[in-house]
Parts: sequence; C-alpha cells; structure tokens
Amino acid sequence: MVPEAAHLHIISNDNIPVCHTAVSRSSQGGLPEQSQEFFNGIFSTAEWPARWYCGYWSDFHGWLYIVSDILIWAAYFLIPVFLVRFVLRRKDFPFPKTIWLFVAFILFCGATHLIDALIFWLPIYRFSALVRFGTAIVSLTTVYCLFKIFPNVLLLRSVADLQREIDERTIVEEKLAESEFLLTAAGNVGKLGGWEYDPATGQFRWTATCGNIFETDEADVHSETDLLKLFPEPYQLIIRAALRESIQFGQAWDHELQLVTPAGTRKWVRFSATPLLNAAGQVSKVGGIIMDIDRYKTLEIDLVRSIDQMAQKNNQLHSFTHILSHNLRNHSSNIALLSEFVDETTLTKDNEELFQKIKTVAKHLNGTLDDLSQVIKIRDNQLEGEKLDIREVTDQVLSVLDESLHKSQAHIDLEFEEKEIVFPHIYLESILMNLISNGIKYKKDDQHPMIKLHFYRNKVGLKVLEYCDKGRGIDLSLHAEKIFGLYKTFHKHEDAHGVGLFLIKNQIEAQGGSIQVFSKVDAGITFKITFNENA
Repeated sequence: MVPEAAHLHIISNDNIPVCHTAVSRSSQGGLPEQSQEFFNGIFSTAEWPARWYCGYWSDFHGWLYIVSDILIWAAYFLIPVFLVRFVLRRKDFPFPKTIWLFVAFILFCGATHLIDALIFWLPIYRFSALVRFGTAIVSLTTVYCLFKIFPNVLLLRSVADLQREIDERTIVEEKLAESEFLLTAAGNVGKLGGWEYDPATGQFRWTATCGNIFETDEADVHSETDLLKLFPEPYQLIIRAALRESIQFGQAWDHELQLVTPAGTRKWVRFSATPLLNAAGQVSKVGGIIMDIDRYKTLEIDLVRSIDQMAQKNNQLHSFTHILSHNLRNHSSNIALLSEFVDETTLTKDNEELFQKIKTVAKHLNGTLDDLSQVIKIRDNQLEGEKLDIREVTDQVLSVLDESLHKSQAHIDLEFEEKEIVFPHIYLESILMNLISNGIKYKKDDQHPMIKLHFYRNKVGLKVLEYCDKGRGIDLSLHAEKIFGLYKTFHKHEDAHGVGLFLIKNQIEAQGGSIQVFSKVDAGITFKITFNENA
C-alpha cells in the first residue's frame, strides 16, 4: 500500500499532482552555500519525502517501476562480470582500457537504476544526483576513448576474415604435413638428416633421420661432447675445429668422416654446415646436413684400390711389352743379320729352299715387330693436337702418292666446308695416306679409282671427315666385327698387310674421336671419322 502524504501540500495544476515544499529558492543562498549544503547533507532524507509519498502511485505502477529498475540494475551488474572475466583471461585483447571504461560505465548506469528503486523508501536525491554526474563523466570518457580507437577498431578482422584465414592456414598446414612426410620419407630413403647448433646454449637439434644414422635416439645427442663421443679421435679434432671456424669466422664446411655407433658399427658420413647470421652479422645458428654415405664411400675406396692395382699391373705389363718387344727385335734382327752372312751358293738345293723360307719368316717377323712397336707408341704417347689446314695436309699426301694416282688414273674429289682441324699432324697424314692408298689398291678391276673426301661440321658442332670410294667394298654382314682388326685383310693384294685400318682406328680413338664404316660388296666403302677437338 502507498503511505499517506500527510506533511505535503498537494497542489493541482490541470489535474496533475505535484509534490511541492514550502521553502522558496531565494532563501537557499548562492552557489557556494548551495554546494556546501549539498555535500553536507549528501545522504540526508529530511528535506524530501520518499517517492511513494510524491504523486499518485498505485501499487501496480509503483512496483512496476521498482522491479524494472532492480532488473535493469541486475543486468548492468552481471554484464561487467563477464567483461572482467574476458579481460582477465584474454591478455591479448587489443583495447583492455576501453573494456575497463565500459565496465565502469555499465556499473554507474546500473547504480542510477538501483538508487531510483531505493528512493521509493529512501529519498537520497543528493546522492542520486552525484551518481548521475559520475555516470555522465564516465560516459563522456568512454565516448572519447571510442572516438580515439575507432579507426583501429575498423582494422580488426571480422569473423569471416578470421574463418577464411583459419581455412587457408588449415590448407597450408595440410600441405606442410604432406611435405614434411615426403621430406621425412626422402630422408629415410636417402639416409639424410638435418641438424642445428646454437652457439649461445651449446645445444644441438637433430631430425629423426639422424637417430637412424647414429643408431641411437637423436635426443641423447645434446651437446658437443655427446656428438664427439660418436667419432674416433682424429675426426673429433676435425669437427671441433670446423665448429669453431663456423662460429668465429662464419665459414661453411663439408667433411667426410667415420663415426662409431653405440653398438660399435663403423660407418662413413658426410657432415656439412652453413652458418646463419643475424641482423648484426654475427653467427646465431649453425645448420647443415649429415648423410650416411657408408655404402658409396666403401665402394669408392674399393674402386680406388682396384684402380691402383690395375695401374700397377698396367705399368708392369707396359714394362713387360717393351722388354719383350726389345728382346724379340734384337733376336729377329740377329737372325736377319746372320742370314746375310750365309753363302747361299754353298748350300744344296734342299737347304737353299729351306734357307729362303727362314729368310722370309725372319722378314715377316721383323715387319710384325715393327707394326706392334708402332701401335704401342700410339697408345703410349698422347700427342698434342695442333691447328692444321686440312687442304694443305691433303695436298702433301697426294703429292707423295702422285705416282700411284697417275698410274691408276684415280679421280680425287675434295669438298672441304671447314678449313681447319685441331689434330696431330702425323696422325692426320697417316689416316689420309692409308685411306687413299686403300682406295687405289682395292679399286674395281675394270674401273679407275673414284675417291671423295668431304670435310664438314655436323649438327652437334663436331667436325667430320667422310671418305668414299667406288671400289670393291666389304661384306659387313661377315666382317663387321674384324674390319679394324690387326692383320685382317678382305681382298687379295700383294701389298695388303691388314695394318692400315687398325692404325687408323687407334690414332683416331687416341685423340677421343670415333670412326664408322658403311659398305656393300662392289658398291664401294665409306668411312665416317668424327673428330673431338676438345678431348
């Protein structure tokens, strides 16, 4: 029930009830007096009635007002609780001071509603005015702060932006996971691990593959001391010196070392490093790779050992061939020389015939030894190439063969698209001499020799000499494998020895070149010589 307004004068103005006191404003004094009187009686209730006694309040109207104010105050009180919890938990929130202003602003607003509800029984109008003034100050301060941070607030990413970033990051993380899986798989297959050393802490970090190489848990190898325990004494010095050079001078290094696993297994590893510099140009980290190369290093060592053994045996064989050639040539020369002292007129007919055979064998033996000696010289002596004018060398060879060319009425066609060739002069002269003389020897019986020399550069930039003739040719289906063999002849001729093509092939290959042959019986023959001037 609403209490009775016994001590108030109710004045009606247009039927609107107004609560009015008998004190006039003129008797209240100036502003200083009013301010002093205000703060002295800040909680005084003597000069105003409770709100229930001011106006015509029905029970429904009054309690609707009171309950609404209390509910609004409760909401205003609970909202700051959530804001405070949010600020305390989210230390990374960009505008914490603004949140605290919001907390104060909401609490002050809630306090005005609570006081409004209390005034129905406790008329503390002075304190209510002071709280409202405080609410106004906090409100304006909050507005000012919002104005200041508003441009930065607009820069904050929206939920959609954050979700898009999360989606993109998820895709990147999936790709990174796939790449890491492939990298790990490749490292396991290639036995390649990565490592990093921090000079400030003296600690190592290793990838999982390094544990497989060390045959131990990579987490057990923390310090330099732990690492050096895995290497024998000579290699410890190398690693220690390499780390110091990297840290002090920023030098990279790459060593092949032998480690000993905790199980006692010895294996070769490739241990390399590259220093990482900070902004000041100082070494902040040293990183690199360690790779298990035991299989390849073992093969390399075996190969080097085999090569050394082969070189030793080759030198022995080389010495043997020279000794053998020298001794045989001495014996054959002695036989030929002794045969000259024999007076054939004193021999019987049978002995003379036998002696002629001995002289023939001795002559052939000397010829064979001369040929072998020439082949050995070609293979042993690597002649330096010289810049030659191929037409001049060809003209020199033709002048030597002039009588044979004139007698056989040979026709020589020269087509030189290139002028110069880098090749040993004696070899080029020998090649041309043997090819052209063979063209004269093995011409068709009823035709004059038709020979063509074509010198040009092929598609890959190498110089090529093609020799063609229209002579008897060779059946390559029968003789392809032995056409360049020593003492291999394919046509009967009194001057055929089977040495020329053998020498040509050796001279060309000794200079890094190659030779091909194309031929058909009675259709001539073509030799294609490809020179390698950079060999």
